[in-house]
Amino acid sequence: MTARADLAPKTRLLVMDILQSLGMDVSKWADMKGGATRAASNPKYCYNWSFLQPGEFVVACLWYESLKQRSGELYYEINRGKWIKPRTEPGTGSSNKRANDFDQHLWLAYSEALPLRVIFVDGPQSDGTKPSKVNARRLDDTAWAITEYDLATGRCVMVRGTAPLPVKISAEDLELSGFEGTERSRFVIHRRREGAMRRAKISEALSKTGKLVCEVPKCGFDFEARYGSLGKGYAQVHHLTPLHKAPPEGRKIKLSDLAIVCANCHAMIHAGGECRELARLIR
Repeated sequence: MTARADLAPKTRLLVMDILQSLGMDVSKWADMKGGATRAASNPKYCYNWSFLQPGEFVVACLWYESLKQRSGELYYEINRGKWIKPRTEPGTGSSNKRANDFDQHLWLAYSEALPLRVIFVDGPQSDGTKPSKVNARRLDDTAWAITEYDLATGRCVMVRGTAPLPVKISAEDLELSGFEGTERSRFVIHRRREGAMRRAKISEALSKTGKLVCEVPKCGFDFEARYGSLGKGYAQVHHLTPLHKAPPEGRKIKLSDLAIVCANCHAMIHAGGECRELARLIR
C-alpha cells in the first residue's frame, strides 16, 4: 500500500520532460526565441496546470500539500469556485485561462472516461499577492481516475489507482459544459429560474397538436408514441440561441426562442459544448 509520504516530490523535474516520457508530442515547445535550448521554459506551455492527449489521457498538475488519504485510499478533492476568479477581478486573465483549461480537461477526463496522470508539485502556493513557486515536481507512476464531477457546483474528486468508468451525461450537463468559470454558476441560476418557460413551451406544443414531437428536421421522435403512457407529456426543451451569447444581465426568453426536442437530439446538439443548428443536425 502506497503511503501519502511516498508520493512527495523530491526533485524538480521539468514538465516538458515528464510529458515526453508519457509519449506526448512536445515539439511545439521549441517554437520560441532560443529554440530547443529554452523549450522547457516556453511560457505558452510550462505554466499550464493541465495537458490533454485527445482520446487517451489527461495530465493534471496537483499540489502535493492537498493530497488526502483515508482507509488506504489516496484521493484529491477540489472545487472550481476556489480557483477561478470573476472576470471583473483585475489581473486574472492568464490565471483564469489556465484554470478554465484545467477545468475543461478534468471534465473531459470524467465525461470521456479517460485516465488521469498526476504531476505532484511542491512549494509555496500563491496567497494572492505573489505567484506560486514550484520547488519540486514528480510524476506519479500510477494512473488516477475522476470519480465525481459536479458541473453545477464545481466539485471534483480524483482517486489514485482507480480505473475510469463510463458515465451517463445528460443534455443539460452537456449544455452546461459549454460555459467557463463563473459564467457556469450564473447559468445554473438562470436555468433554475427559467423552469416556468420550459413548462409553458411544452404546454403550448400540446395545445397546438396534442402531442410532443421532436422539432429537429428528419427526427420527429414522440415519447408517448414510443413508450405509451410512460412517455405522455414528456419532452426536452432546447434554446435555439446559445445562452452563453446572452449579455451578463441576461435577456428575456420568448417561447419562439425554444424548441421541443428528444433526448438524443438534445445531447447531439450540445455534444462537446456546442450549440448546433437544428436544421443541420441530421444529414
